[in-house]
Amino acid sequence: MTAAEPLLPAEVRLVGVVSLSTLLEWVVHLVRAQRLGLRDSLLWIASTTAALLLMAFPASLWALAKVLGVKVPADALFALTFLYVLVNVLSSTIATSRNAERTRRLAQECAMLRAEVEALQGERWDP
Repeated sequence: MTAAEPLLPAEVRLVGVVSLSTLLEWVVHLVRAQRLGLRDSLLWIASTTAALLLMAFPASLWALAKVLGVKVPADALFALTFLYVLVNVLSSTIATSRNAERTRRLAQECAMLRAEVEALQGERWDP
C-alpha cells in the first residue's frame, strides 16, 4: 500500500465524515443544552475533529505515520486510538476522584449542619 492508494474507499470515507460530523454536532448540542460540561467536552471535540480531518484527508495519516516513524498508517492510527482511549480513561478517572472527594466533603458538611440544627432545636425546647 502506497500513499497514492486510498486507505478507505470514497464511500466509506463519506460515511465516516458524515458520522463524525453528526457526533461533533451532537457534542456541541449537549454543551449548549448544559448536559455536558465544556471542560468534559473538549476531549470529545478535539478527538472527533482530529478523526474527521484524518477521514476527510487520508494523506495526512500517511504524513503522520512518516513523522512518527511508522511504516503502516493503520498502525499509527491504532497507536493514536490507544492513546486517545488512555487519555479519556485517565480524564474520567480524575473527574470521578474529584467528584468522590466533593461528595465526601458535602456529606461531612451535611452531617455537621444536621447536628447543629438538632442542637439548636434541643435548646429551643428545653425549659
